[in-house]
Amino acid sequence: MNETTRFRPEDLDTAPDGGSKFLGFLPVAIMGYEDKTDLFDWADVFISVTLQLEGSQYPVEMKIVGSYDRESNGNIKTCTLLKRLYWLFDVVGFQGGPDVQGNWVDADGNSIDNLALYLEKHHVTNPLVPRFDAYGYVYKEPGRKDPSKAYTTVYPRLVPNTDKMRTELEGYIAFLKGKNLIKEADMSNVQPNGAGTSNGSEPTKF
Repeated sequence: MNETTRFRPEDLDTAPDGGSKFLGFLPVAIMGYEDKTDLFDWADVFISVTLQLEGSQYPVEMKIVGSYDRESNGNIKTCTLLKRLYWLFDVVGFQGGPDVQGNWVDADGNSIDNLALYLEKHHVTNPLVPRFDAYGYVYKEPGRKDPSKAYTTVYPRLVPNTDKMRTELEGYIAFLKGKNLIKEADMSNVQPNGAGTSNGSEPTKF
């Protein structure tokens, strides 16, 4: 009987345990933005951020999405959405943001008609020589309507890719997991071909 060995290339995109090596804490490069707010009636903001994972040829999506909490006069106030927006703005160096009515302005207070286009112009990496100068957490999230499906999800907080900030993000994610605020899919219960990239539903607020 002829003996043979299995074929497993060294650059195969899997971890030693058979899972994806592109899950967990990873360096990422910010490649682009898309504003999907008009597609969702319930969202004040829905910004899709395209990320490249270091060592992977496939992009992933991070979503900054939600609705503002507002004062009785209609002005926005401290809330989850605002926190997530400023996490993104701080890591890319954008000095603008929403004004008290929720309209986009730059660092000088000038109106921004399309935030995604503005960020595309000023706050992306060179696609030919991407800079993996941010750090994020990528995981498989169970489908809310169908738990037999799992979706690649990027927690909507990036930090600068430095020793200090990596440690801070890892501690923050561990805290959320300890409070059961991040729900990861049990891949043993996911049907074959049941994985996807995004379910597009409104995120849990934490």
